[in-house]
Amino acid sequence: MKKILYLAAILLTQSLHAQQPKCNCEQTLAKLIYKVETEYPGFSAKTKDTFMYNGFKDNLTIETKKADELACQQILKRYTDFFKDPHLWVGVNGAPFASANTPAGTVSSFEVDLNEFQNKVQYAEDKLEGIWTTDGYKIGIKKTSENNYVGFIISADAAVWKPKEIKFKLFTNGNFEYALRDKTLKSGSYQYDDAGILFFDEVSVALVKQGKKSKVEEAKVAEKLKELEGFYFKQITAKTAVLKLPSFEYQHLKEIDQLIEQNKTQIENTENLIIDLRGNPGGTTDAYKKLLPYIMGKNIRNSGAEFLATQTYIDNLERYKKTLDKNVSTAGTDKNIATLKANLGKFVNFNGDGELVQIQEVMPAAKSPKNVVILANKRTGSSAEYFLFIAKQSKKVKLMGIPSYGALDYGNAYLVDFGCANYQILMPTYRALRLPDYPIDNIGIQPDVHLDKSVKDWISFAVNYLEN
Repeated sequence: MKKILYLAAILLTQSLHAQQPKCNCEQTLAKLIYKVETEYPGFSAKTKDTFMYNGFKDNLTIETKKADELACQQILKRYTDFFKDPHLWVGVNGAPFASANTPAGTVSSFEVDLNEFQNKVQYAEDKLEGIWTTDGYKIGIKKTSENNYVGFIISADAAVWKPKEIKFKLFTNGNFEYALRDKTLKSGSYQYDDAGILFFDEVSVALVKQGKKSKVEEAKVAEKLKELEGFYFKQITAKTAVLKLPSFEYQHLKEIDQLIEQNKTQIENTENLIIDLRGNPGGTTDAYKKLLPYIMGKNIRNSGAEFLATQTYIDNLERYKKTLDKNVSTAGTDKNIATLKANLGKFVNFNGDGELVQIQEVMPAAKSPKNVVILANKRTGSSAEYFLFIAKQSKKVKLMGIPSYGALDYGNAYLVDFGCANYQILMPTYRALRLPDYPIDNIGIQPDVHLDKSVKDWISFAVNYLEN
């Protein structure tokens, strides 16, 4: 199962072909349909009702004849949405289109004198009112009623955002509405820290309140931001430690390995370990390799997968080889390429013997935590979900939180073009052999202990669960 879950992160730009011709909307949809019908591993399983699928496709084609550019983008998005696969989307210049159900739009402006606000707000007694910053944004927050606050743009690096436009709304019950970069709305719950930090969990955005701070206060802010956003290991009680891993993407491999190595002694000697994977979008299964001896038994049952042999996938593997260090052997990749070439249009199992599962042997560490809790939420996806999938096999692991994202049935996604200028599609190359008996897409990995909305501090809950 190693290295097959998510390669798109390193191949987003390398997998794109030479300049493609411009297409009208009808041509673009036709080429997108052809690409999906011939290369998407889930196509046959998800179009068993051919009458419904063909009718849906024909109706979209009729709509393209009168569609402008924005309407065309929504048509294309509606087509890929039909398959309900989180690893399948269409977009332009490397970015997916906004949901067809919640198209990008405009936001309201807040009536405020920016100069007057910035001069007066420094005297505000309300803890939320003030000037806040996050990457690329300077935002003002003003109380508008007993239960509501408005966050509006003072300045922004992104040209799509103008001064006074409303970026978010806060409610005193702890909830928020946040406008993303394309101005679609996302809701969730926020945290406020006395260090002067606002954190929107569902969109992974942290804002820092501006004002004069001592060096001690600045250090406190930096530490809290790292706790909210970064990688860290922390012994929080005499019995329990926390390991925060917000991403498994390739660029973080070295940082994760170093973090585990630097804290090896503490990991081995702590009675309880909490692994916080909230917001982890996945990346590579190599990211958690060094954790396995501390949490697993002597072996792991990995679910097998079969790949759809296409020329596109072969071309991407050839490009992938060129990214490797000269000292890295390509023998395994070369063997897979040969297998694909010999079976174009068919599904292949690279294991050769066609096993439904692969048994991976693990050498358990001589010393390790007695109990492990893994925290996961709706933004825990892809290879981070696969970590949850295998961790459930361990007798000493409990998953805690809410169901994960649900993007694991079809994977190893690549961003590729499909014959029209600027347009690309992110598309998986394999289907899991546990299908159809054990689907995960749009369902997620289920927790052993569900944390409902009344639980505000998941770490504290987990510590209490482990120690009492």
